[in-house]
Amino acid sequence: MNRTNYDKLSEWNNELLQHYIINDVILGIYLILGTSGNAIVVLVYAFRMNKKKDDRYFIPFLAVVDLLACVCRSSLELAMNFNPVRFQGSVLCKAVWFPTNVTAIASIFLLLVIAIQRYLKVCRPFGLQMTLACKRFSLIVCIVVAVSVSAPLIVYNDEIEVINPETNVTGYVCDTDVKSHYGQGFLAYIIFASVCSLVLMVALTILNICIGRTIFKQLRAKHRRKSSNNVISRHKVSVCAQSDLLNVDQDVSISDTETSFQPQKNSSLGAQNNSQTQINSSSESDTQNRSTMSFSHRYSIMFMAIGVAFIISYSPRLILLFITLHDPKFFGKISQTNLTILSVIREMNVVNNVVNPFIYGFFDHTFRKETKKICFKVN
Repeated sequence: MNRTNYDKLSEWNNELLQHYIINDVILGIYLILGTSGNAIVVLVYAFRMNKKKDDRYFIPFLAVVDLLACVCRSSLELAMNFNPVRFQGSVLCKAVWFPTNVTAIASIFLLLVIAIQRYLKVCRPFGLQMTLACKRFSLIVCIVVAVSVSAPLIVYNDEIEVINPETNVTGYVCDTDVKSHYGQGFLAYIIFASVCSLVLMVALTILNICIGRTIFKQLRAKHRRKSSNNVISRHKVSVCAQSDLLNVDQDVSISDTETSFQPQKNSSLGAQNNSQTQINSSSESDTQNRSTMSFSHRYSIMFMAIGVAFIISYSPRLILLFITLHDPKFFGKISQTNLTILSVIREMNVVNNVVNPFIYGFFDHTFRKETKKICFKVN
């Protein structure tokens, strides 16, 4: 029985589709966790949290970008896995890749802006800080840069024809057409994008190291002050105890003239009360300062963890990019099993957009509390 080219293509597509089952499960998990997690972050931080906290300003915006990036990337990868050789349409290919690239790049640059803000707040607390206008402007810059960097990919992402030598049937893949555009312009863009990625990773690493070192120094100084205050407090308690004993002896020895010395006793008690009030006021002030410092440190460490997650998730993809630059036919030489494994590694960059809500939940107690309230109301 003669088979048409469509039948052959469908059989080839179904055969390849079986190799991506693990990828599809992982991408499905990414999609569910990333969508629900970032949606909760947007809801809680935008409508349930204290908007006066400067540390929380960028979180709703980052969550929106991560939500869109997760949906776009995971959905695109799933569509390509279900249609490994049947993804037809040049316009469709460009249309689905563009928002995927824009949201991913915007998320990366927003992480850099957040790292700069944390660096100024923690390492340069008495210097210039980001004003509200500066923060809004930085958000616009992130979007403009993301669109500008993604624009050339509209040309490079295209429908690519692939031929099955066994059945002599032509399939279609939606990806970067390296073979057709492999020239000086394409190489210049790829090198530029690669350098930008490396610079971003190095900048995030340096900023996070500086922030971490400053926090470590502040915590060590705080521990020393705490130990010193404990010693001073014990000394004050000892002095007060000795003073009370002297007053008791004096009262016993001159009990007959108690009335004449009553004002002096009241004066002594007033002085002690004033001293105790000053101590309590100082203690409350120290507690408030420690609470503020602890809040700032907690958010700084939280954003450091987000930066580290970005570096870990994007490094494998960057390595694969350098490999394909050195050998454009690299993916065509490896077995289907290895190609499946590399696909899982390449898709790890979605982790950057999925993991952030869990980092927020780990470090922010108020976020956890508000999230529980929302979940209980829903249930």
